Amino acid sequence: MAEPNSPQVRDPGPPLGSTADPVGYVPVAWMAVAAFAVTVLFVVVLGALSITSWKSKSPLIAPPILYMPVVAVVLAFAARRIVRNSEGTRTGELFGFDLINAAWWGAVVVGLVYFTYLGAIEVTVRSEAKAEVGRWVGQVLDEELTRAFYRTRDPAERASISPDNAKALEDRYKIDWVAFAQSDLVRVALRNPKQCQYTPGGLKDWAIKTGGVDCVATGTLTCPEGEFPLQFVLRGVDAAPGSEGSGGRQWQVVASPNGFLREEPKLTPYGWLVRDVQYHGRDFTHRFMAEARERGYRPYAAFVHAQLAGDPDLRLISADGGASRLAAVGAPAGLFWQAPDHVYATTAAKLFRLPGNKQPDAAYAKQFLNVWNAAGIVPAGNRLRNSPDVNDLMTFTDTAVEVRVPVELPMESKKADIAARGRIVAVCTDAALLAELKQLRATADSAAGVTEPPKPSMLQRRLPWRLDRIESDLRPVQSREAEGGPGAPGGMAPGH
Repeated sequence: MAEPNSPQVRDPGPPLGSTADPVGYVPVAWMAVAAFAVTVLFVVVLGALSITSWKSKSPLIAPPILYMPVVAVVLAFAARRIVRNSEGTRTGELFGFDLINAAWWGAVVVGLVYFTYLGAIEVTVRSEAKAEVGRWVGQVLDEELTRAFYRTRDPAERASISPDNAKALEDRYKIDWVAFAQSDLVRVALRNPKQCQYTPGGLKDWAIKTGGVDCVATGTLTCPEGEFPLQFVLRGVDAAPGSEGSGGRQWQVVASPNGFLREEPKLTPYGWLVRDVQYHGRDFTHRFMAEARERGYRPYAAFVHAQLAGDPDLRLISADGGASRLAAVGAPAGLFWQAPDHVYATTAAKLFRLPGNKQPDAAYAKQFLNVWNAAGIVPAGNRLRNSPDVNDLMTFTDTAVEVRVPVELPMESKKADIAARGRIVAVCTDAALLAELKQLRATADSAAGVTEPPKPSMLQRRLPWRLDRIESDLRPVQSREAEGGPGAPGGMAPGH
């Protein structure tokens, strides 16, 4: 038996391991890499936007980036199916890191967190929007028109102008001011002072975007005239350097050239009577202008004002025989008689007033007389193309109904499209009409309004109207200014 140390016996030593890789190389599925890359990109973009939002002190509103976690989840799902169906020829891991699970859970968790944040922002925006509309309509109903118009301006512009400076707002915004002050909502509010109630509706047409939000708010205005469905376009702008306020979202009620009424109102019998009376007053003023152009402004206006207003200072017309001629030969011949010049001047002085029924000074009165003798007055839109000053305004007192119809006073100029804005004020003091209006207003039930006019219509009745005055500031306006272009201030403040 050989000894252990015998050269004939050799120790093989410890066994050597195999040099072959126990696990074969498996490529990473490209879908898993793409899912992980999209998730990382989403987190990086969201983080960068968060820093920017924090520095600007504005909410992070960027809904489009939510597409990225959705894409990442879809890619992760597809990657998991690919790996599962590859029978070991594809993997979703890289250096031991599970790309698929990381992409899936990263996209789901971070995406849901940001989605929840946006939901909270939307709730806040809805609350702010409803509150803004409520405050703004309240200003209109309280006849704080200057402040209400101020809220229709871009927040970036509001910081440079006072909400109480009516003249500055009118001079700066011109046509926008004219259009707003005679919009449908304003006219209804002025006809029914302290008798209107606004009920907010819902919000629709949301468009949340970077830097702000756009939406449409609805509501209903009720008053003795009936129910008026309204809608308001709102724009919320995240506060920026130089804008109104030191932080937070600033709101703008976007004034529409078509007004705020979104569908036909449901009118009560009182509302239909008001509409018909307005038509009567407008028809009276239009007939006056048509006949005056045909027969001559000076004698016609003098006769109308003297006879209908019963002004003792103008009885020279009757003394000169004009009234008797009218009775004998009819209106056309009777209106061509000639009165002394001072009668026409007195008529013009009696007719002309500044906005708000204010007495003009001698210079204004002379200027009006020159315009009156040269061209008279024409309907609104005759000289100033596309003028927004086309709506009648009505006011009621215990003794009269006043309808203010927009007109234009052509000014002496080489240009044919220059005129001053004005209003003919027609007055009706018929006792029966006033009593009917008062009774219907007291018993009006806005919930019982209808969209179809009653029959027979009140338009078939005759009402005694008189030409009371013509109001204007005599400030010349050109058509390009009426369309919103640059130029001089935009004429008389509407509503007066």
